[in-house]
Amino acid sequence: MANILDVALRAQVSIATVSRVVNKSDHKVNQATREKVLAAISELDYRPNALAKGLLMKKTMTIGIIIPDISNPYYAEIVRGIQDTADQAGYAVMLHNTDGKQERIIRYIYLLREKSVDGVIFCGGIISGYETLSILKELKERVVVVGRHEVDFPAVMVDNRGGATQAVQHLIDLGHRQIGCIGGPEGSTTAADRLTGYRNALAQNGMALNEQLVKRGNWSPESGYLLAKELLDGQERPTAILCANDQMAFGAIKAARELGLNVPKDLSVVGFDNVPPGSYFDPPLTTVEIPMYDIGRAAMQMLIDLLSKEKFEKLRLFNTKLLVRGSTA
Repeated sequence: MANILDVALRAQVSIATVSRVVNKSDHKVNQATREKVLAAISELDYRPNALAKGLLMKKTMTIGIIIPDISNPYYAEIVRGIQDTADQAGYAVMLHNTDGKQERIIRYIYLLREKSVDGVIFCGGIISGYETLSILKELKERVVVVGRHEVDFPAVMVDNRGGATQAVQHLIDLGHRQIGCIGGPEGSTTAADRLTGYRNALAQNGMALNEQLVKRGNWSPESGYLLAKELLDGQERPTAILCANDQMAFGAIKAARELGLNVPKDLSVVGFDNVPPGSYFDPPLTTVEIPMYDIGRAAMQMLIDLLSKEKFEKLRLFNTKLLVRGSTA
C-alpha cells in the first residue's frame, strides 16, 4: 500500500504539503501543487492512515453504542438511524449488546473508553450502580442517552406516559372495562412511564385499578406469552390487554389463541413501539408508534453537536401516535 512518502515523491512535494492537502489544512497550498498531489493520490490509490489522522485531529472519528437487546427490532431501528447519521458525518460505529446485564454494561463502557472513542450513545436499558455512574461521569462531555434515565446527560426521550394513556383510552372507548397490563421490568423508567400512563387512563375515566390485572415482563415474546396465560387463566379475565412493547404483545396473542380465544373478538391486544413485524402479524397489531429511526438520528446529531461544542437542546422529546389495526375491537 502506498504511504504519504510515496505520494510526496510522486508529486515532487514535501510530506507536509501532502498532509495539508489530505487533511484540508487552513495552510494555503498553491492550486497547481494541490492538483499534483491529488493526481498522485489517485494514481497510487493512497488511503490516509486513520489512526495517524486521528492522532493529528485528536479524534478517532468512532462512536460507541450500548444497547440491551440486539434481537429487539426496536433497538435495531434506532441503531439504523444512529448509523446513517454517523456515516454522513464521517463517524464509524462500534456496537455492544449487553443483554441487560449490569456487568456487561460496565465492561463495555470501560472497553469503549480504552478504545478512545469520541463519544458514546447509551440506548435503553438501565443505568444504575455506583460503578456504572462513576465511569459514565468521567465521559460526561461525550455521552448521550436514549430514554429517561436519572442522570444529567443530554437525552432523547419519548412521551411514554402519553402514549400508554392514549392506548388505554382507545380500549375504554371500545367499551372495555377489564383491561390488563403486561408491563416491563422493575427499574426501567420506560416501563414505569408506560405503566403510569395505563393507570392515568383508568383514573381519568373513574375506573378502579385492579392490581391482579397488572403483570411485569422482561420485554420478550416469551414473557408476554406466559403472563398473558396467567391473566387469561385468572378468575377476573380481562377483555383487553395493554402490552408495554410489541414483542410481549405477539406472545400475548399466541397465548390467547392456545386458550381458544379469538383476537380481537374475545380479547383485544395493544402493543407499543410499532416494530416492523406488527403490521404483517395476524391480526395486524394495534400499537403505539414510536419514531425509532428519527430517535436514532436525533441522538447521533446531539452527540455530534456535543463533541463539536455547538449549542443544542439537551433534551429532545418525541411524541407517540396510536395506530389502530386489527387486534382491537
